[in-house]
Amino acid sequence: MHCLFLYDEQLKKNTPLGLRPYPEVNAALFRTSAEKAIALMADANLVMKQILTSDSYSKNLMEAAQKSDQQEVERLVQSAGIKKKPKITYNPDGITMNFVDYVDEKECCHIITQLRWV
Repeated sequence: MHCLFLYDEQLKKNTPLGLRPYPEVNAALFRTSAEKAIALMADANLVMKQILTSDSYSKNLMEAAQKSDQQEVERLVQSAGIKKKPKITYNPDGITMNFVDYVDEKECCHIITQLRWV
């Protein structure tokens, strides 16, 4: 095993104890991300409740996924009343929904649900 250590004398002079400097803490984006994540969780919760409480909905969603009918899968997920459309993938074992939101065109948060049916 080989290890390579680089030492920057200038870095040590400009930081206490030679530690890597971090930018000033600004929690505004962090709080915004949390706020948006809560909204994504609410959307995911709407879909989960619909699956849980409606036999016909859960059956139709599974059948559409098993037939690889992406358009119908997306329509069914949207019909649960969600605000943000997730990226949906599925395979013979189950379905994955990736809910994503953005701040200033940068991804800030993801809520990923993976449900098995086999």
